[in-house]
Amino acid sequence: MNIRLDETLQDRWIQEGEGWQFVMPTDWMQGRSVFGGVTAAAAVALGGRILGSARLLRTMNIHLVRPTVPGPVRGDAQIIRQGKNVSFVHVNLSQDRGVTATATLVFSQAGVSNLETSGEMPNGLAEPDSLPSMPHVPGIVPDFIKQVDLKWLHGSPPFSGSETAEFGGYCRFRVPAGSAEGVVALLDVWPCPSLSQLAAPAPASTVSWTAHIVEPNADLSDWCYFTYKTVVGKDGFHTCAGTLFDGRGVLIGYTEQLVAVYG
Repeated sequence: MNIRLDETLQDRWIQEGEGWQFVMPTDWMQGRSVFGGVTAAAAVALGGRILGSARLLRTMNIHLVRPTVPGPVRGDAQIIRQGKNVSFVHVNLSQDRGVTATATLVFSQAGVSNLETSGEMPNGLAEPDSLPSMPHVPGIVPDFIKQVDLKWLHGSPPFSGSETAEFGGYCRFRVPAGSAEGVVALLDVWPCPSLSQLAAPAPASTVSWTAHIVEPNADLSDWCYFTYKTVVGKDGFHTCAGTLFDGRGVLIGYTEQLVAVYG
C-alpha cells in the first residue's frame, strides 16, 4: 500500500469511538520500523484533522518511543489550547505494544506579523542532473530510499570514516508530496551526519525530533537542497541540525534531532 505525503493523509485517519485509526504502509520501511518521516507526517495529519481550521503547522516536536510497524495504528489527539493566533495540539500514536510516538504540534494563522528574515542557500552549487543518485544497498541503505531520490553534493556518506560530520545534497520524493506533511517527511530522509565518521555500518535511531516549518505549502515537485551537520555528539547521543531549501532557494524547513548512535 502506497500513500501520498500531503494533506490527503488527513483523510486516511478514520474515527473509531473516541480515537482514530490509520494504516501504516509496508513500502516505507527503515530497518524494523516504518520510516520516521511517515510516522511524523501521520501525526501532523491527525493534528490538522482534529483542529479543523485553516491554521498552518509551524512546529512539530515528536518523541519516537518505539518502532511503529506496518498495519493499524491508533491515534489519540487533543487540542491543548486554541488561542487567537496559535493552537497547540498533542497527539499519541499507539499499537499493540503501547505508545510508539508522542507529538506536540503548533499551528498558527498566516500573517501574524510582517517582520521577516530569511536563510540563504549557498551559491555556486553543482546542478542535480550532474550528480549520481544514492543507490539502494540492502542491509545498509533503508528500504524507504526507493521512494526518495538523494544526490550527495558535499561531505561524506555514512560509514566512510570521514573526519567531519557534515554534508549537503539534493533530495525529492519519487511519489507526489506536498503541504506540511510532505515537508516534515522530507526533513527526515537524510541519515545522521555522525554516521559518516564510522568506518563500518552501525545502528542508529532518532529519540527526539523538532521541526520548524517555514513554508507549509512549499512546492516539493522540484529538487530541494538540504544541509545537515552534527552539532555535538557524546555518550552515544548526537544532536544534528539541518536546513531545507526548495527549488527556488527559499528556506522551507529546519530540523533538529537527537539521535542514538550505537557504533
